[in-house]
Amino acid sequence: AAMLQNISGATTACLAVLRDDELRIANLGDSVDLVLRRGDFVFRTEAQQRSFNVPYQLGYPTRDKPSEAQHFTVKLERGDIVILATDGMFDNLFDEDIIDEVTKCIRANTRGAANPVDISRALASRARDVSEDSRYATSPFQSRAVAEGLYYQGGGKLDDITVVVAVVSDLEDTPDRR
Repeated sequence: AAMLQNISGATTACLAVLRDDELRIANLGDSVDLVLRRGDFVFRTEAQQRSFNVPYQLGYPTRDKPSEAQHFTVKLERGDIVILATDGMFDNLFDEDIIDEVTKCIRANTRGAANPVDISRALASRARDVSEDSRYATSPFQSRAVAEGLYYQGGGKLDDITVVVAVVSDLEDTPDRR
């Protein structure tokens, strides 16, 4: 078998598994897992960084290991909204922006329910808009850069943006629960 050489690349990792009413999380790096309940944050992971904008990562040339991930267990309730996203979203949206987008999506739904597809699209779209528009006055990334003593002009930060959303509902008879 041919062996690949001189390939470099690294990634953060944010994993979540739901078992009964517990969300079990392993997070390494600057992706974030958060839980919204009735319009407020009830849980949020914090970024693991070696220094400003240098997150823990798996891959080459980093030396970080999966065992360095932070582990959490969160009790969930029906209606909770779980959001897992890369730093591309959290570098561009403040907490109030996230709540604003989620609230808009729930209000726009004719049943007044949280639709995870609509929420993930709305959050990713708004984060992309901020990242591509230097006219935004400020962003979380810019605020952190300034706090580190760095000069950062323009509001958002261009980066990959991945958003996964789940809404907790009643247990269903699914094959993985038998």
